[in-house]
Order: sequence, then structure tokens, then C-alpha cells
Amino acid sequence: MSDNGNKTDKKSQKKPSAATAKRSESGKVTSPIRRSSIGKSGIKKSTDKNGKSTSAAPVGKRPVRKTTAKISAGKASTKSRSTKITNRLKKSDTQGAYTSIKNRKSKKVIFSKASGASTRGGFEYDKNRFRTIWGLSFIILALLVCRAFYLQVANAQFYQDKGNELITSERTQKSYRGMITDRNHLPLAVSAPLATVSFSPYDYAREYYEIKRIKISNPDQPKLQARMQKRLDDMDLTMLAAAANIPVTDLQKVTKIDDSIDVTKEELVKAALPSGAGSHYLPLLNKVTPEIAQSVSSLDFPGVYEKTFFQRFYPQPQPNSQLLGFMGQNANDPEGGYEGRAGIERQYETELAGKDGKVLILKDAKQNSLKEIKQLEPEIAGQDVALTIDSRLQYLLYKELEKVGRLRQALWSTGMIVDVQTGEVLALSTWPSFNSNNLNEMTGENQRNRALLDVFEPGSVMKPFTVAAALDSGKYTPTSLIDTNPGSIHVKGYTIRDHDNLGSINMATLLQKSSNVASTKIALSLPPDAITNMQRQFGFGTKTPLQFPGEGSGLLVTPKEKELSRRATISYGYGLQVTLAQVAQAYAALAAGGVMHPLTLIKSDKPLPSKRIMAHEQAMSIVQMLESVTAPGGTAVAAAIDGYRVAGKTGTSRRINPEGGYYTDQYRNVFAGIAPASNPRLVGVVLVEDPRGQFYAGFTSAPVFHNVMKEALRLYNVPLDKPLQTK
Repeated sequence: MSDNGNKTDKKSQKKPSAATAKRSESGKVTSPIRRSSIGKSGIKKSTDKNGKSTSAAPVGKRPVRKTTAKISAGKASTKSRSTKITNRLKKSDTQGAYTSIKNRKSKKVIFSKASGASTRGGFEYDKNRFRTIWGLSFIILALLVCRAFYLQVANAQFYQDKGNELITSERTQKSYRGMITDRNHLPLAVSAPLATVSFSPYDYAREYYEIKRIKISNPDQPKLQARMQKRLDDMDLTMLAAAANIPVTDLQKVTKIDDSIDVTKEELVKAALPSGAGSHYLPLLNKVTPEIAQSVSSLDFPGVYEKTFFQRFYPQPQPNSQLLGFMGQNANDPEGGYEGRAGIERQYETELAGKDGKVLILKDAKQNSLKEIKQLEPEIAGQDVALTIDSRLQYLLYKELEKVGRLRQALWSTGMIVDVQTGEVLALSTWPSFNSNNLNEMTGENQRNRALLDVFEPGSVMKPFTVAAALDSGKYTPTSLIDTNPGSIHVKGYTIRDHDNLGSINMATLLQKSSNVASTKIALSLPPDAITNMQRQFGFGTKTPLQFPGEGSGLLVTPKEKELSRRATISYGYGLQVTLAQVAQAYAALAAGGVMHPLTLIKSDKPLPSKRIMAHEQAMSIVQMLESVTAPGGTAVAAAIDGYRVAGKTGTSRRINPEGGYYTDQYRNVFAGIAPASNPRLVGVVLVEDPRGQFYAGFTSAPVFHNVMKEALRLYNVPLDKPLQTK
């Protein structure tokens, strides 16, 4: 049997055929693999080429000769085992067995379909798998590094800001609005600090139930329970009601505290919390002084909040309402701030308002402010604005305007007082007015600053500038005579009349008697643009330097050569539109000897530059002519002031009918005066719209000038320039 075994081994070592070698290259074995088996007895068995089992010597021992009987007895079992092995080998021969990965034609390792015996765990297979796993790991690591770089370096500020939003917030510090004062630093508009204290029943109830829950949930901590009980005692609504001066039943009604619920169950607590209108906001104190608000806020009561703000207050509301304007809510301010809406408040909004500051504050989980972290933007307080207004004259002027308005049942009245030497406006007021501290009284009519916003046909107050054009032309002198016979003149189908036939008159009489005929003859004797050019030099047709919000510019049209009627009407104050402020500025220029001092409402150490518009001698000669208007026989005797020489001019014009033409029973009365005439110091203009009973300016506007100017001259210690009259 040993020889058979050797022969079998030699045969298995023979060179395979071509067909067999071809199959070997593809990984298959042409003949079944011969396997030896070791029995229980330790004898090595093999199979020859005919499928018969042979045995060899025991492993590790010398060969032992067996008897024929023993060999015959083991043939049955050996044959069955040999059959099983043969079947397995035939199956392998059919499917083919992998011999080596190197002999494969296909290089696919991972995704190739395996056939035959598995090669998993081999070096070549694991090497590619390891490379794939490490490659994927490296890609994932690179992505993580890139993400970390994006979060912590490239976009770090964005996420830092997002985090800060959760625990911090910006709080606006309202700046203090500057005061508006008069020329003597008396306050005309101030910002008073006020506070509003509110109560949130929802926040109170939530805090109450939370403290009870902590107390109940910690029975083994007596110190904690005592501390929680102390907080519950401090939350007694009776103390809050007493400090806010409201019934305690009202607070109990809105908080809806239910001590019977199980506070350890969150759903029951949520159902018991107040809801609906008033559950988050209940005003306790509204717009009170900080001292009064302190009585409630000092309790440190849960759910109590205080908001401080500044409210504008006007000590003299009616005389100054149209001049100072008023405050209104800013729609663009998320916190509902206020801004100037009219008058000085609007014109100087930037200077008065200043700039709000911003503070970064730390918040808790309930969004309550804990402390201020840092100042983000500094608070810049508003600047004070000092006006040229004298509050004493302002009050006096308003009272006189109100008196004549009510006495004459006028639609409205307005007036101004101007310092001749500087152009400063000392008083500017309009009646009817409103209380600036209560805007419910304000209407579209009483909020208008009539002296600056409204335009009108001035009438005879323009005649001094017609005389100025005549003197400037060189054709006329103060003593030149003008024939007004027979008291009327026809121009282009229109008849222009005087009140009486004045005959031949000089320039002074023209102004004293307010002759329309003499003014017309002067205008028609001069070039078409002579009158309008002189009026423009005195500031008509353009806004004054006041630049008041909504100020009117008036209307001044230069007539053509053939427009004789327009040339005539412009000479006595019709066919043009002016504002009362323009009239005041023009008369102040005359009183200053032909020097235009721009009007101003703001007290400043650097006044606006002035300019000369007329020769001093001519301007002062016109002022002397205007003295006759307030002298006996003039149209404004009521404007005269004892001890002072007063120059002035009245203007009585018909009101325009919106449907066309002029009203026959409605008039506008204007008076412009200068005092003292020898050394002019003050100019006053007064307008009364549609008075009843008396429609001449000498009886309505002139007395207002007299009463106000008399006190103004006394307040400013202007020396007398005429002997006092004695009874």
C-alpha cells in the first residue's frame, strides 16, 4: 500500500495537459485535488486514481503491518468516506476553485461577483478595503475641519452675534431734548421726565406658581422653604394696591390666583395663568413724575415694569403755540419716540433732539434685564435753542391780538415786533391759538402761523415803496407836487378813486391821505419795472431769511409796458401777494436808513450780513413823511404814543372772493409802524382779518400797535423824543 501511495503521488506530479493548463490560468484545477484523511487510529489514508482508498503509516510513527482481516473489516467505512470526499471534489471541479488572486483576469475586488471559494482576509483584498476606508475617513475629517474653520474663523462673528442675541440685548437711552428759551433765557419749551408703571398679571401668576412649586418640591430643605415663603409674603397684592392707589380686588381679579391647583403639574399651571385682554399689560400709573413712580417700582414686585420718557411742556402755550410748534409721534421709531412736527420744534429738530445712546444689557431666561454690560453708543443730549423772542412782549402782543379779535369779531389777527438795529424778531404771535400741552384743542386753522404762512394783498402799506421808487428815479423829490384832480383817474377802462379830491399834493400828503390817484400817476410815469424792482429790493417776492417751515414767498409779477392797469394797482398794494413778515422786514429796512438787516428768530453772536438797498437820506425822508400818518389829520392817529414820534402806514384792502373779484363787505386791515421816528428802534406790524363794525385799519390794527409798542419802548428803556402832552 505504500508503493501505491507513492505511485499516486508521482502521478499527481505529472505535467498537466494543454487544456488543463488553460483552465489553470483562469483559476480552476483540471483534476480533483487529492486530499488525505486521518482516521481515528491516526493512520493516514489516501486515494488512488481509481478512487480506491490506500493507507499509509501512522503519523509520527513507524509503519505497522496489518493483517488481511483487519483491512477487510475497515473497507466498508473507508469506502463511504471516500465517496463523500469524491463528491465534494467533483463539485469543486465543476465550479472551479480560486488558486491565486494574481491569476485572475478581472482586477475587480470589491464589486466583482465572487465565484468559487472565498478569498476574504487575503492581503490584496484587505489592502484595497483599507485604502477605501482611510480615504473616506480622510474626506470626512477634511469636511469636519472645513466646517470648523467656517464656524470658528470665516463666519465666527455671525454665530457669535447669534449667541449674544440669546443672552444680551440693546437698550436705547433716550437723550434729553434741549430747551427752547427766549432772549432772556426764560424757558418756552422744556422736556419733563415722566414715568409709566404697568403690571403684568401673567408674569405675576407665573412667578407665584413657580415659587409654590419650589417650596412643595423641597420638603427636606427648611431653609429653602423659609426663603420661598418670604418671597410669597412679599408678593401680597395688598401692598401693590396701596402703593398704586387702586382697589386690591381689581388686582385679584386680573391675576386669577388659584391656590387649589397642583403646581407640580405644568399643564394645570398653564391652564390657570391669566389670558386674554389685559393679561400682560395693566397700567398702574400713567405719565407721573419719577418720584411718584418710585413709590411703586421700589417694591420690586414681580410683574411690575416702569418706563421712563420725556414729555414736552410749554410754560406759555397760547402766545407761542404757532411759533414753537408741537411734538408728534415718529412712525419710524420702533419705541414710539416723538419728534418736532411744526414751528421751531421741527425747524431745529436735529439740534434739539440730540442723539440717543445704546447700552448692551445682560438678560436672564425670562428676558428680564440683569445688568448693563457696556455702553455701545454714547448718549448726546440735545442743544438748547435761544430765540430772539421776548416772552414779555410775546404775551402782551397775544393778549392785544385776542382783544381786538374778539371785540371786532375778526376771523383771526396776527402781529410782529422787530428790532430795527439787528433784525431780531422780538414778538410773533397769532390769535386764535391752542394749548400746546393739550393737542386736542388744535385744529387746522388755529395752528397756522399766519404772519409767516399766509399771503395776502397788502393794500396801502406798499405806498412808501412806491414813493421810494419815485425818489430813486430822480424824477421826484419829497416836495414834488402831484395833481390828483378831480380825485379819480381812468386807466384802461378802470376808474381809480381817492376818498376825497386832494388836489395837488406832495409825497408826505400822498402817504398821510393814502392817495391811490397820486400813486397811480407816479407808477405810470416810471418804467414798467420800476415799482416791482424797488419792491424786490425790500424783500418782497422771496422768503425771508427766517426759513420757517411752510413759510410763504408771496407773488410779485413785473407788469409789461402795455399793462397799465397792473402797473397802477401794484403801486397801491393790489395785484401782488406778500406775507406780514415781509412787510415787517421792509419797514425795518426803511427805519434802518435803507439797510436790510435779515430777520432772525435765533439769538446768535454772529448776525447775518446786512446790505444797503437805498440811500440813507431817501430812506429817512420817507420815515419823516410817515410821521404825518399818525399826526392829526392822518389815517392812524390811534397809533400815536405820547412822548414818542411815531411813523407808520395803514392798509385797508378788500378780501378776495374765491368765486372771483373782491368781497364788498369784507376787508383786511394792516398797520406798520416805526418808533421812535427820530432814531428808529422798533418796528411793529399788525393784521386783523375781516373785522366787523369797523373796517379801517386806523381803528382796528393801529390801536393794537399803540398798546404793544408803548410797553415795548418802556421795557427797552428807549428815551423819549417828543415832549409829553399835559392835560
